[in-house]
Amino acid sequence: MPLTIWSGLEQGWFGASFTAAYITCPIGIDNIGYIVIVYALTDAIFSFLFGWILKRVGRIPVFTLAAILNLIVLIILQMWTPTTQHKAYLYLFSVMWGMADAVWQTQINAFYGVIFTGKEEPAFSNYRLWESLGFLAAYLISNNTRLGDFMWLLIGWLAVSYIGYFVIEIMESKRVGQFSLHPCSGGRKVEDNATPN
Repeated sequence: MPLTIWSGLEQGWFGASFTAAYITCPIGIDNIGYIVIVYALTDAIFSFLFGWILKRVGRIPVFTLAAILNLIVLIILQMWTPTTQHKAYLYLFSVMWGMADAVWQTQINAFYGVIFTGKEEPAFSNYRLWESLGFLAAYLISNNTRLGDFMWLLIGWLAVSYIGYFVIEIMESKRVGQFSLHPCSGGRKVEDNATPN
């Protein structure tokens, strides 16, 4: 559940706080569309690619990469003041955020399908509920909290979310077999002579 709320929080933060504080104010409102297009295009491309990559390296490295990308962007933005000369960095940050969002949007859904086999309808309904609450929280927080405080809150929530994900990954792998970091196992045991899914 925390990771699902994170999915809404991070999208809401990007759409509201990032665009207002890092694009509109320093370089102008006319740049929002271009930077968001780069974010969306990156998100779309990597949504496709991460499905392919995940089959080769497993879920844990892909989720870890997404968390690291979000963390890097949030930490850099905490220490950085954008100016018109730094417009290219904003495109880079939107690419990084788009790559991470591609994982959150596609692989959390896939993970729900794995851990709630046979109970997909209530699982995906709950997914949408908790993600929507994350959006709501992002917009409420962005209007009532300083940007720096909001970003520290995001960093904390990301940490809690990732730890929760990892715990569920371990619990799920114990349910289906021994825990393995084998790239094709997705965290589950891979038998000798068996072909992983």
